[in-house]
Amino acid sequence: MVEIIPLWLVNLLSFLTVFSVMMSIGTAVTVSVCFDNLRSPPLLTRGLSSVLVIVPAIGVSASFACGLNLAEKVGVALIVIAPGAPLALRRALASGADAAFATTLQIVVAFLAVVVLPLWVILGNTILGTHGIADAGSVAKQVLLAQLLPLVLGAFAKRVAPVRGPWIGTMLGRAGAVLLIVAITSIVVDLPYSVVATHPRPIVVAVATTVTALFLGHLIGGPRLEVRHAIAIAGAMRNVGLALLIATINRTPPVVEVIILSYGITAIVVVAVYIRWSNIHRAL
Repeated sequence: MVEIIPLWLVNLLSFLTVFSVMMSIGTAVTVSVCFDNLRSPPLLTRGLSSVLVIVPAIGVSASFACGLNLAEKVGVALIVIAPGAPLALRRALASGADAAFATTLQIVVAFLAVVVLPLWVILGNTILGTHGIADAGSVAKQVLLAQLLPLVLGAFAKRVAPVRGPWIGTMLGRAGAVLLIVAITSIVVDLPYSVVATHPRPIVVAVATTVTALFLGHLIGGPRLEVRHAIAIAGAMRNVGLALLIATINRTPPVVEVIILSYGITAIVVVAVYIRWSNIHRAL
């Protein structure tokens, strides 16, 4: 297979997309309101349980139920155990989620990923009979550069330029949307990393896990629809960047990266349908 678009360019486009989107969101963050959610942890704890424990367990179980081969199971496992997709926060806000709760959940998940992801890799080795490793330092670096740093920079821009801050956020949001389209197109076009190269069963696992995560978020999210949306989307969308990082560290076969990217694209499509449905339902 021919690599039409260099992988380094795909990675650069993905990083710029995430950085722009997260900095855009940072310009709309109110730090004091986020701290209020930390002082009332029951709903936050439910959200964390869904994102960090329940959804990964569902994904791994689904890979066995659908009879995937070992490489496909590894790919599914790596993506479902990788929490805190940066674009999940943008998608959650687009669905009408509570901005303060969704942002707080995203930040706490990002911090906990540094510990939880290596633990899941150890457990995955036991389940799959593999010998994978996860470098907590590399995970922390990726979380810092792709999520926490742009959020802080966005919040700082809002504080020092309260008038221009929202405009900066809008421009960054538009740039992020364009970059997202370009990044997804580059992945689809690049045949070795194309969703076209994926067998149907891993796609079925991706759809089933994503739909279940959305349902679970509504089930445990409490009475407020805005909070249910936040938990649902945070659980449904997984962190492709973190999953690819662990795959690269362990030099997994190319099919594993194909599964990770295919799962990520599938989740984006399913969540987009969910957001469309929720917006129509809310308008009725």
